Amino acid sequence: MLSAIILLTVITAPPSGQQGSASYDPWLDYDENGAIDVRELYRLGEAYGSVGNTTRNVTIAGHVTAYLRPSGENLSISGLTHGFSGLIPVDGYAKVTVLIWVSSASSCEYYFWAYDNDGNSWLVEFVDPAGQSWVKTYDVMNQRIQIEINNWGSTAITAKLAVYLVA
Repeated sequence: MLSAIILLTVITAPPSGQQGSASYDPWLDYDENGAIDVRELYRLGEAYGSVGNTTRNVTIAGHVTAYLRPSGENLSISGLTHGFSGLIPVDGYAKVTVLIWVSSASSCEYYFWAYDNDGNSWLVEFVDPAGQSWVKTYDVMNQRIQIEINNWGSTAITAKLAVYLVA
């Protein structure tokens, strides 16, 4: 059946150099040669019936491609201590948007750290928020980031962190 489909496609395809009536769809041009031809149909035939991981990262420029909760649902930070998000991989993305909500921000400070693959780090930004929520978008500068929240108050706070990665 697959051979019949391929043969039918080859016979009915426009001669080389002519454009078909359908508009070009770059998602169907698997070999990225600027033409959708029998080679794409062949690759589709090879993949027919295969299964895979539907959560695999697909990069679409300018669209959110990953949403992370780096500390789980909540990050609890005792009074007069600090909490870290853990290292968040951002390599391959163009922008990262960080959202932070804390139960009481009157005595909190946020630090954003960038890390390279050799373990070197540097402070990207220090923030003293005025309210209980805060959001900012950064251009990605390295392989990983980490968010630190300092609680200078005497009572424990709860923090919620969300990170959007954009290609």
